[in-house]
Amino acid sequence: MKIALIAGMAVAAGASAQILPGVPGAPLNDGTIAGIDRGPTLWDQQPDPARNAYVDQNFGDFPSFSTYMVSDVSFGTDVTITDVITYYTSGIGSWPIGAATGTLNIFAKTGTLPGGGDDPTAGTTVAVDISLGANGLEVHASGLNINLTAGDYWIGLTPDLDFGSFGQEFRQNSVNFVGDATAARNPGGGFGVGTDWFDAGQVFGLEPDYDAAITILGTPAPGTLALLGMGGLVATRRRR
Repeated sequence: MKIALIAGMAVAAGASAQILPGVPGAPLNDGTIAGIDRGPTLWDQQPDPARNAYVDQNFGDFPSFSTYMVSDVSFGTDVTITDVITYYTSGIGSWPIGAATGTLNIFAKTGTLPGGGDDPTAGTTVAVDISLGANGLEVHASGLNINLTAGDYWIGLTPDLDFGSFGQEFRQNSVNFVGDATAARNPGGGFGVGTDWFDAGQVFGLEPDYDAAITILGTPAPGTLALLGMGGLVATRRRR
């Protein structure tokens, strides 16, 4: 089931890209969100550049190759999401540093994969900032103000970048595996893996426990703030 987001038109796209794992770039200074207080961390799976990375990019010039990823996330209380950050390799393509757009998807989670009706091409187009972080590129959507009730979700933020102009970077795996593996969908069928949702690591074949890195910032329900103090809320699920 698709969760209603904010106003915006969905963008469908894809690319003549490879399904090969990305080659992480050298560590870089992280200044993406330093000194910016956007509220507690609601969910945080940081990237591990030593592990394999896979395609998660909306290619306007090669739509049949567009591939969208969503990670399973759980909230123990009602939340308001302000920021979503996803992590990519650096040094492969020539992604712009600065303003771009991304496709934001949020689906209710009811199984180990999203349902067939969870269409990532119908996601919400949001402004993103692309910057160099400690382990590669960071794609950061801020000012979202999305209210979600406590529960389980699939959440993804896929950058919208043409292959011909910007090349391809790869979505990084996280340092820890939580819940279910990250799901991916290539609606145009360009990679020959079907057009429905699949376990990204198992289908791409090089990282069976692939769980893409993602950070979500925001505000938990007002009644929870008093308990949290300044510590923030980190939602966690038992490792399967």
